[in-house]
Amino acid sequence: MLAAALCLYLATTGGSFATDVMTYEVTKNIVERGSVAMSYNVHDMDAHLGVDGQYYAPYGVGHAIWGVPFYAAGRLAEVTLGFSIGRPDAVRKAAFVTGSAVAAALVVWVVFLFAWRVEPDTRAAAATAFTAGFGTLLWPYAKFGFNAPVAALAVVGGVYGVWVGVAGRRAAPLWIGSSLLAFALLVRHELALAAVLAGVWALVAHGREVGPTLRTWVALAVPGAAASGVTLAYNYVRFGNIWDTGYLRDTTATFGSIVEGFAGLLISPGRSVFLYTIVLGPALVALWHLFRRDRGTAMLVALVSGGLTVFYASLEYWDADRSYGSRYLLPVLVLVCVPLAPWFTRLTGAARTTFLAIVLVSIAGQLPGVLVDFTKVGTVLADVGRIEIVERRWDWSRAGINLNTRASLAAVPLNVRYVTGFATPPAPRPSTGRDPGFSEQYGYSLDFWWLYLFYMRAVPGWLALLSGAALVTTGGWLLGRTLGSPRSRLSVGR
Repeated sequence: MLAAALCLYLATTGGSFATDVMTYEVTKNIVERGSVAMSYNVHDMDAHLGVDGQYYAPYGVGHAIWGVPFYAAGRLAEVTLGFSIGRPDAVRKAAFVTGSAVAAALVVWVVFLFAWRVEPDTRAAAATAFTAGFGTLLWPYAKFGFNAPVAALAVVGGVYGVWVGVAGRRAAPLWIGSSLLAFALLVRHELALAAVLAGVWALVAHGREVGPTLRTWVALAVPGAAASGVTLAYNYVRFGNIWDTGYLRDTTATFGSIVEGFAGLLISPGRSVFLYTIVLGPALVALWHLFRRDRGTAMLVALVSGGLTVFYASLEYWDADRSYGSRYLLPVLVLVCVPLAPWFTRLTGAARTTFLAIVLVSIAGQLPGVLVDFTKVGTVLADVGRIEIVERRWDWSRAGINLNTRASLAAVPLNVRYVTGFATPPAPRPSTGRDPGFSEQYGYSLDFWWLYLFYMRAVPGWLALLSGAALVTTGGWLLGRTLGSPRSRLSVGR
């Protein structure tokens, strides 16, 4: 399942950074200079000015650390192998973004394991994992340099590890899970809430048993304390204040109306979780049903998912600003798919047909976000112009899914004509030092790396198509083998 998801993600990855170009800068300087500072003031914000006169990203250091091996691999290809294309840092940036695809594939694998234990059936687990991986916003965000896939891996993997460790009274999974939740704090500071909620569930699950409770408390506290210490030290090094993450002087990190936040996350055209992840409806119903057969598991999923949703709804910028759908809630959208596993084996008749149809529609609903980089729709749609934040949230004509769908319908036939030679591609936009990547120059392209290579004249059209098709075919074959394997009812201890 891991290999299948990775092949499909690599086939459809693009190379855009959006706001996480700051994290790329941190990763670059960790490797090149041994520093966590950025090379320049990426977003021209004084709030990012450190005590030493350098500029620092306000995010946790976790995503930057995750990106180090990917950046190093790109650097190795450029320096040692002499491989380069486009702008001087294009390969390193593309390699860094590949880290999101790897993180997303690992999320799919964790969901497979989790679903396997909830409903011990290979096909059901694979179908659940595929739904979480390609029927939610995880697929579009596997393409970008955002920290959302890494955050989802830390939260979902951490919850799974704690669940297995507590339910099976096994130390290793518990320590792995708590370490992943601690890493989530390093990726996004507020994800400490997921660790706290999972920890509360774990301690309550042991009841009055002193020994298991103490061992669980230690396993949760040690990684959490280590991550907290790293965060405080990181803050002090950057801003001279252990409590200042860079957001204390940033007006975007404030609380607002929780009523508006909930309304926006549930029903707004720009961010509704039910619009951008259609399978969420059945997933919530499945979670409700899971309460009747496995209250402990359902409570853990609901507690972590609900807690994160409430927190993000309370923010002034509950929409995550420059995003496609509800980026902040990506870990929640993936986690609540786990209870779907029994539905793939136990539903029959019209209920099963309806459920499978919703899954397919949810997967198809991710295509607009996969085909076109949401930050570049203005290149395809001339009438877009500047979009104000209120319009982006509440105006259907300016909502991401609408714009991306329109852009996809326009870009797909154009790209077919370009690749087949029936039309000449436009000249690329001039490159500047502040552009986040080559997707800015070739905004008319579908957001696939192999198409960018074609437009950069690095490979002919047939080779570009063959590269993408080979990965899709391999991923589809691997997925087919998993879904088509003999149905097995596994006896997995809890």
